[in-house]
Amino acid sequence: MLTLPINSPDTANIIGIDPGSTNMGVSVITINLVTLKIVSSIAWTINGAKLSDSDSWIANLHGDRYSRIKALEETLLQIFNYYQPIAVAGESAFINGRFPAAVMALVEVMGAIRNAVTRYDVWRVVNLVPPSSAKNAVSAGGAANKDTMKEKVMQLTELNYNGNVPIHLLDEHSIDALAIGYYMYKKLLKGD
Repeated sequence: MLTLPINSPDTANIIGIDPGSTNMGVSVITINLVTLKIVSSIAWTINGAKLSDSDSWIANLHGDRYSRIKALEETLLQIFNYYQPIAVAGESAFINGRFPAAVMALVEVMGAIRNAVTRYDVWRVVNLVPPSSAKNAVSAGGAANKDTMKEKVMQLTELNYNGNVPIHLLDEHSIDALAIGYYMYKKLLKGD
């Protein structure tokens, strides 16, 4: 068992992110630093369109997508400053066969996530998680669909989920963010 110095925190947070330029899933998994068990977890989806101002000079100069992504970056920085994560994990960009051009928006969003992490802590990195690895972490299998992912994440009682939105009502972005955060938790347990 780990013994912590006096007055040191006994918990730490891991943030998982399901990137998207419109809808971004975010999860926070809090672990006990002595037992290394999950104390609690929460998840929610940020709507980038609600954050950005389409009449702002940024939107007028660079377009709505850039304005949304910049607003998401600022929101993530606030989240990082509030939760003080020891690790941040984000789903890596992938090419969707139905929407191959969507990978460009994901690359831009990952840049914003990296910027927010660097602004939070210049020594911190974004741990990229392939979608299949996040699915495998929750025992859903690499080719699992959204319904299977939700079912498998809901079965993880060790998540001790206690978010404002009940876990069975979470959307696919929040569910994926929980899976990504859980993957990072399991990786840290292994010492990776």
